[in-house]
Amino acid sequence: MRRIAAVALATLVVCSMNAGVAHAQPATHPGRVEVSFGSLWIGHQVLGTADANETTPTGGQLEIFTTSSELTTVFGLELRAAIRVLPSLEVEFEGSYGHPELRVAISGDSEGAAAVTAVDTVQQFTIGGGAVWYLPRIAPRLVPFVTGGIGQLRQMHQDRISLETGLYYQVGGGVKYFLFSRPSGFFNAFGVRADVRALVRTKGVAFDDGGHASPAAGVSAFVRF
Repeated sequence: MRRIAAVALATLVVCSMNAGVAHAQPATHPGRVEVSFGSLWIGHQVLGTADANETTPTGGQLEIFTTSSELTTVFGLELRAAIRVLPSLEVEFEGSYGHPELRVAISGDSEGAAAVTAVDTVQQFTIGGGAVWYLPRIAPRLVPFVTGGIGQLRQMHQDRISLETGLYYQVGGGVKYFLFSRPSGFFNAFGVRADVRALVRTKGVAFDDGGHASPAAGVSAFVRF
């Protein structure tokens, strides 16, 4: 978690330094509404450990086995829609889909059984919103930004029989590169976007209600109207 927070902080610092160099340039390009679609990468997420205990006749606890679980790295799809509310601020709505593997390692069996790992494919959906704050341009077509958001997490597993829900929080930053822009007309601009984030997910398929952090990154194409 500290490492992820450090990466996010470094991103903000770099963007702020670049903003100071380019303070004379306006941050935004034409267009009030933006739609983007692209790929999403979410890193490995450790979900913690749990012990299976049996109550003894004397009221004590006998450990039967220990489990540790994780969600594997996943590549997915991401869709965003944003509306500009201030010259350098947009409100953003987003949704994503991916299918990581849930791995549960079972070890320490009290009867000496070999350690095993159970694997289940999870269908993961998110829907939420956030804000994008644009910093001054660092080049005529290159605009840095910082972003943060919150949303709902849905994870379906066990052959789509079991549905788990939770929340996610994220903070990060990135850049947008405008391949084309014009000041008027229905179609104003298009380009590409790249960003990195610190992502925290709670509940869902995790065995506890705590937050579990992982890095995330996305690359997408956007259109402005």
